[in-house]
Amino acid sequence: MSKESKSYKNSPKKFFIKTFGCQMNKNDSSIITTILENNDYKCIQDHCCADIYIINTCSVREHAERRALGHIASLKKWSDDKEERVVAVIGCMAQRLASEITRRYAFVDLVLGPDSYRKIAEFLGQIFDTKTRIIETKLDDELYGDICPNRSGITDFVSIMRGCDNFCTYCIVPYVRGRVRSRSATEIMSEIQNMVRSDIKDITLLGQNVNAYSYGNADFSGLLNRVAQTPGLVRLRFLTSHPKDLDEATINAVRDNDKICEWFHLPLQSGCDRVLHLMNRKYTKKYFQELVQRIRQNIPDATITTDIIVGFPSETEEEFQETIGMMTEIDFDNAYLYRYSPRQGTKAFKYESLSEQVIKDRLKRIISIQNKIAVNKARQMIGQKHEVLFEGPAQNNATRGKTRGNMEVIVDKEIAPGVLNDVIVKEVRGRTLIAEFVK
Repeated sequence: MSKESKSYKNSPKKFFIKTFGCQMNKNDSSIITTILENNDYKCIQDHCCADIYIINTCSVREHAERRALGHIASLKKWSDDKEERVVAVIGCMAQRLASEITRRYAFVDLVLGPDSYRKIAEFLGQIFDTKTRIIETKLDDELYGDICPNRSGITDFVSIMRGCDNFCTYCIVPYVRGRVRSRSATEIMSEIQNMVRSDIKDITLLGQNVNAYSYGNADFSGLLNRVAQTPGLVRLRFLTSHPKDLDEATINAVRDNDKICEWFHLPLQSGCDRVLHLMNRKYTKKYFQELVQRIRQNIPDATITTDIIVGFPSETEEEFQETIGMMTEIDFDNAYLYRYSPRQGTKAFKYESLSEQVIKDRLKRIISIQNKIAVNKARQMIGQKHEVLFEGPAQNNATRGKTRGNMEVIVDKEIAPGVLNDVIVKEVRGRTLIAEFVK
């Protein structure tokens, strides 16, 4: 197909963002949107009408990178269809694979790492004007603390910090997002107050390891207590906690503040001390068990969810069974289960991997076990009353919402987004709670 001629200077600069990966990436896409809109670019939802196609990428697992690389490859036709179209690849994978991306995809014009977004409008202007190609992957102390994205909806996220200092042997994050640094509490409070004024009711404080938050005299529990006093805020959550850093003060903050939801996401990763040591997780099986016990002693109704990696190099069948034992003992409300994904540049990349068949078999078994646990936990909620914040429509004129423990609930009734009301759980379909609105 021949290209359609188009003058960039006489037309609006329109961009489309496709986001892969975690909530941090989604939050970054909001930051990028704000930066571009402040420089007279327009965000649109139809990529066919865009001048700029931005792919915000993730590098945490190989599968995420494969998906992103496949999507980039599919954009050649989009790039060729019209003159003066720009393809930008940004984010963690751009940081890690900048050279490979530019070598494999000649139509990619801009490659930016996570600390270079402030320059995106300037770089796009240069590309349109001079047809140059730009790569910028320098890591620094960027926090984007003064950039408050426009928000809408019922729930949203606030990034309170960036980077990570833990250097778990399997994790690429410190290498693609840099060392840990925290935003000032003043900036965070200002952003949250703006969000509440925009009628956002459920806010999650976000960080690679939120418990490591530290700015001046403020630590994470202090920040939690301060944010919980925000007038108009309905619910407050936080992601993601590292078990070694979740202290008594944070547990007490959740217990003592009605606005802070009783939900703890605690990545276990493995139930075996030897594997935890190889992962450089810096806690033991016993420590994790005692942490969960402290949470449940202080907050009996707390929801506890987790992440687990299956098939870490040298993990034996007996060690895998230890992880299963921890799952069944702790009775996690939900678990995100992943196969080990080798990441070049990490320490574990040098370890000898298990066979593909062993990893697949263990993942299949652990998913089956956790599904049974989750369904059983959900069924235990039948007949119970729970507070639900309704977020939006579901199929067949129903409405979906979330409990304080982050469990999804469906009510067979049309309810306006943002309504907070009690429900009685009547049944479980799959793993979804079906409830009745309490008038």
